[in-house]
Amino acid sequence: MMRSNPITLFVILCTFFAVNGCAVKPDVTRSAYIEQSLSIDNGSYKIPAILVTPKQKSNKPFPVVVMLHGTASQKNEVGGLYQRLAVYLAEVGIASVRIDFAGTGDSPVDYRFYNLTSAQRDVISTLDYVVTQPTIDTQRIGLVGFSQGGLIAQLVAAKDSRIKSLVAWSSVGGNGTGVFQFFFDEYYAEAKANGFAVVKFPWRSAPLNFGLQWFEEIKANSSLDNFKNYHGNLLAIAGTADTLVPYDSSIKLINHVGTTNAELHLIKGADHMFNVLGSATANGLAEDQSTAESVLSITTYWLMRNL
Repeated sequence: MMRSNPITLFVILCTFFAVNGCAVKPDVTRSAYIEQSLSIDNGSYKIPAILVTPKQKSNKPFPVVVMLHGTASQKNEVGGLYQRLAVYLAEVGIASVRIDFAGTGDSPVDYRFYNLTSAQRDVISTLDYVVTQPTIDTQRIGLVGFSQGGLIAQLVAAKDSRIKSLVAWSSVGGNGTGVFQFFFDEYYAEAKANGFAVVKFPWRSAPLNFGLQWFEEIKANSSLDNFKNYHGNLLAIAGTADTLVPYDSSIKLINHVGTTNAELHLIKGADHMFNVLGSATANGLAEDQSTAESVLSITTYWLMRNL
């Protein structure tokens, strides 16, 4: 279903929030949060997670955001972006949970267990845990999804009414194989022959075993059509220099979501990972983190207004 109203479009430079007086920059010296490691049972295996709760005293429970990482990543995300976002959010009174999907990070199972069904079950199990916590406002729950994590966020939000707001970073947006066509061209035959395909990534020391079920579910995916069933708030952020998931995917999300409160922020010159990586520093981070910091500020400020 295409939207009849015009897209809310912002082309953002890295200095946008600073020059407009809306900067959100955490003061890590204040120790404004409490971090707790979790092991959430989804019925088949345990989901490693980290709950971050604002330390500030409040007479009201905190809103919460569940963070969903992308392909071949882990709960802290590339460049520690989710770990950093958790601090940003805690500074403004928002709790967060970041999780490892099956086969990544501290997950106890192989990546063959990862597919669209298992990932949605992980998110729903996390939400089920979150709503039992007395410090959490069950009416103010959001999702942040990065790349394939954005696809999982769409699938959950389209059918789980607990989701009030969704932030999609460099998100997959489309039905069927779409931006995953490379995986099908290179690995689908192997998966059909062996039940899984061994896929190597330059940023990982060990390959991942992509199960046949992942391929079949991606091929049958109709998330874009179903996104009309999501009526909460939507923020999509993408870079104009993203060659892995072109920003057209984010435009598709805006055009198909079933809400009028949808914003698209295109960041000029940003790549898929918002220029967070580089070779200029010993830890692999780019020396210039202004683009990544812009994404964190934009996301935090938007969630302050929409949770």
